[in-house]
Amino acid sequence: MSSVKWKGDPEYYKAGGKPFPKEEVEFILIGAGLPRTGTLSTFTALEMVLPGKCHHMARVATDKTTHNLEFWPKAVAGEVTEEDWRRFVREERLSAGVDFPSSLFWKDLLKIYPNAKVLLNDRDPVRWYESVKNTIWQMGQLVNSPAVTFNPLLQLVSRLTGQAVPGTVAKAVCYGPTPLGPAYPRGMFGAIEQGQEEAVKFYQAWKAEVVKEVPADRLLIWQVKQGWEPLCQFLGIPVPEGPFPNVNDTPMFQKRISGVRRMVTATWAITAGLASLAAYYCLL
Repeated sequence: MSSVKWKGDPEYYKAGGKPFPKEEVEFILIGAGLPRTGTLSTFTALEMVLPGKCHHMARVATDKTTHNLEFWPKAVAGEVTEEDWRRFVREERLSAGVDFPSSLFWKDLLKIYPNAKVLLNDRDPVRWYESVKNTIWQMGQLVNSPAVTFNPLLQLVSRLTGQAVPGTVAKAVCYGPTPLGPAYPRGMFGAIEQGQEEAVKFYQAWKAEVVKEVPADRLLIWQVKQGWEPLCQFLGIPVPEGPFPNVNDTPMFQKRISGVRRMVTATWAITAGLASLAAYYCLL
């Protein structure tokens, strides 16, 4: 059992709760579940019990380098080789990956890591649709809106801190090609935008494709409400003490969206104030 304890904080990875492994680790678990199926809770849990790191979209947003921001757009475009994948997994010290962007490539990872097991996070597809629509889809629309992409203050802060805005990666991934082929040319978000019926069909087709392609003895279809026991039994590891992490529910995410909106509004107000001040001094 890992000695790392979850602090109940959705920013667990960002806070550096688990040290970055110095040595290479084995990649043992491919997450094939869609976003908003409890993947952040799963990510937090796997960071506690596995020897290496777990990949999640959160790592794209918190990467202090350009590693993730450079790799994933190339992966979506089909421009990475098997060796590129192995190098990325090795350098990121990954034992597992859940959520987009990694779960978008579960078929590729299944071929590259034939001994890895596959975890399919599952939930009711209608509730999944409502969750995506009310959280990450809304956030995607916001961070890729002109209010953000043409915001001079946000762009300046991004350059000064070396922290690129990851919205372009999320957009490429969520609208990108999927293992379902041409049936969904605009990816997951395209299905969401067509409404509940089409989104549910997308979810069911995704799940059916995983079940069809992954050998039954290597696949766990699991819901986070089932907790530690099925997951740890599948991985062959001891069950940790304490409850299974529960982070990033819809109300929490909507608070985050509201916070981003307030930040965008504030930065535009500051920009307008600075522009007015500059104009005043220019006219003196």
